[in-house]
Amino acid sequence: MFARGGTRMRKFFILAFIANMALTLISFFVLPSQVAIHFGLNGMADGWAPSYVYVLIMAGAQLFSFFLFCALHFFVPRLILSSPPELINLPNKEYWLSPANRPQVIEKIQNLFWRMGSALFLFLLIINALSIHANLSNINRLNLWVLFPALGTFLLYLIWLLIVFHRAFRMPERSVG
Repeated sequence: MFARGGTRMRKFFILAFIANMALTLISFFVLPSQVAIHFGLNGMADGWAPSYVYVLIMAGAQLFSFFLFCALHFFVPRLILSSPPELINLPNKEYWLSPANRPQVIEKIQNLFWRMGSALFLFLLIINALSIHANLSNINRLNLWVLFPALGTFLLYLIWLLIVFHRAFRMPERSVG
C-alpha cells in the first residue's frame, strides 16, 4: 500500500507547493499595506506588519519546507544505504535492511516524505487562504470553524501515516506452498 503511487504523490507534492506559492504571490497584490500576521486563540488579529512581511514569511516557510522534504528524500536513502543496521531504527530491521530488501525500504520512506510534504502544503494552503480572507474582512478574524477541523485533519493524517509506516514494515506473510 505504501509504495504505490510514489510518482503521483511527488507530483501532488510539487503541485501543492506551486499552489501555495501562487496564492502567496497573489496575496501580495490583494492585501492591504498593513495586515494581521498573528491571531489569538479566539481568532482575532493581535499582531500586525506590512503586507510584504507576511508574503516573505509565507514564501520563506514554503520554500524551507519544500527544500527540507526534497533534501530528506535525497539524503535519507543514502544514509540508510551507508549506515550499519544497528544505527537505523526500523521495525523488523533484520529483514528489511537485508541487501535484497533495502530498495523497498528506500521507496517506502521516500513515499512517506512525499505524503507528509503534501499534507503539510495542503494545511499551509488552508492557513494562507484563511489569513488572506481574515485580512480582507472588516473584523480581521480567522474562521476557526475551518481552522480547527483543518488542524485536526492534518494531525489525524500524520497519525494515520505513522500507522501505515509501521504496517509497511511488518514481516511479510510467507506463502504456503
